[in-house]
Amino acid sequence: MFDLSRFLLLANDRCNLRCKLCSESIPNHKPEPDMTVEQARKILKSFFETVDHIGKMHISGGGEPFLHARLPELIEECMVYRKQFDEFIIFTNSTITPNQELLDTLGKYSDVITVRMSCYGLYPEKERNLQQLFEANHVKYHMIKYSGEDQDYGGWVDYGDYVKYNRSEDELKRMFAECATKRDLNGNWRSRDGELHICTRSQRGMQLGLVPRVEKDYVDLLDESLSVEQKQEKIKAILTADYITACDYCSGDYGTRDKRKRYPAAEQIEK
Repeated sequence: MFDLSRFLLLANDRCNLRCKLCSESIPNHKPEPDMTVEQARKILKSFFETVDHIGKMHISGGGEPFLHARLPELIEECMVYRKQFDEFIIFTNSTITPNQELLDTLGKYSDVITVRMSCYGLYPEKERNLQQLFEANHVKYHMIKYSGEDQDYGGWVDYGDYVKYNRSEDELKRMFAECATKRDLNGNWRSRDGELHICTRSQRGMQLGLVPRVEKDYVDLLDESLSVEQKQEKIKAILTADYITACDYCSGDYGTRDKRKRYPAAEQIEK
């Protein structure tokens, strides 16, 4: 069995908020077109041919997924592989009211889907209305407190700008070993266009052209010249690497136990 801890399908880069510490740097860049159902189908097929089982399946990790007009269809595509994952998670910023089709789809798979509501306190009435909608439609949800004191996870991390820090090899090795992506998650694997990356900084940085494109740092799931075994070996090589290129373009604070390096979530940038 070839298992991974989690996989994020990045459905869209659009968001209706402008968060200062957005880990995806969404407010600073023009969004690309939303992922199509056909694109999702190809990525999922190749991923689940390569990986036998994952613990957590996500749609999110980029923009606000509830803005995606075909989200119910994307969920259905994921459910084709229901036997190959344990949990299905969708993150939302709790400001978008889902239509009935989406509510029906979420309720249909309530045995496996949990919607994680990030509650920033920016629009408390919308948060309450969404909670009521979920309850009325038998949608399983979990509210994450990201406002006021005692924020979940201690608040957000500042990943820093995409600048090259020119760290030494020893510093990069130590940083990668202590990063929660590797230390706690065994990889926060994600794909937007068929490239499988171990973390946000690698995937988003290369997508934006702000981190050098180094082939050893990702797996092209859609490369038909690679066998399943070769793709698996590339994943293993990334997991066991001393560090990846993106480490030198990151603050290194993800997973820090230093509460002084956690900040209030969702501070908004003025338009």
